[in-house]
Amino acid sequence: MHLRCGKIAVLLAAVLLSMFLGGCGGDKPSPVKVGMMPITDNLPFWLAEEKGYFQDEGINVELIPFPSALERDSAFAAGKIDAGIGDMLAVAAMNNAGTEVRAVSVGQGAVPGENRFAILSAPASSITSPEQLKNVPIALSLNTINEYITDQLLLAEGLQPGEIIKTSMPKLPIRLEALLNNRVQAATLPDPFATLAEIKGANLVVDNSQNTVAQTVIIVRRETLENNLEGVQKLMRAYARAVEDLQNNPLHYADLLAKYARVPDDVLTSRDHPLRLHFSAPCLPDEEGVARVVRWMKEHDLLEKDLGYNDLVDGRVIGKQS
Repeated sequence: MHLRCGKIAVLLAAVLLSMFLGGCGGDKPSPVKVGMMPITDNLPFWLAEEKGYFQDEGINVELIPFPSALERDSAFAAGKIDAGIGDMLAVAAMNNAGTEVRAVSVGQGAVPGENRFAILSAPASSITSPEQLKNVPIALSLNTINEYITDQLLLAEGLQPGEIIKTSMPKLPIRLEALLNNRVQAATLPDPFATLAEIKGANLVVDNSQNTVAQTVIIVRRETLENNLEGVQKLMRAYARAVEDLQNNPLHYADLLAKYARVPDDVLTSRDHPLRLHFSAPCLPDEEGVARVVRWMKEHDLLEKDLGYNDLVDGRVIGKQS
């Protein structure tokens, strides 16, 4: 009897020790790695990190900086990051190239005026209305969200496709400088570059303040969604909590914008041309908007695969079925 009790005690001790070691010394869950470009869209992620919201959710998140969308998308393809903010063109392009990713939420652009892009004319130009841009070369980055937005804005203003002339100038700082120095007549710029151009004397011709053509989305690798859906859901809960903090006054966190998004002080302090920044609660991209992007990409020979909404969007993360 005593021998049997002794064996049971030893077994219990072994089980308890195993549980203790498993809980304290076992492998930690892999971190969720988020690719971060220096853009204002990423403010909720920076704020969630600063306020400890990822820790509150019990998730380990690494925010990994990238200088451009090209490097970020290459990291997606190599499996070095799990998530990041981009646009539906990037989502479709990566899937077309064999990197399976999904948009799990709109970042900015859920309502008109978020994620502002603008077409501006040079300070010395007399161009102030969209119809004056007929057959005028517009500096932008070809085959990207810049070109897509330029087409959508000007087509909506009555220009015909053949009247929209574009010149390739992919690097934003060079494009801004060329516009301000009157070396190009017009350019398409995102904020904060668009606002800075206005502050420096460029003329606003048209922007997306009345529509949602410039949506950014939170992109996640499909493999991550299948293997760590709960982790991505926690990531987005922390993101949504940060968005709530930003609802009243995003510029209250100007220090983060200056540090990580490199927003110039001129933009953050301007009264005549205040930075228009707004964040909406997470929601799914609308089906028509996604279809419009796919059609445009096919028209521009940027897609070979037939991609539908469910190939590009996953509704499980924010609790809605796609």
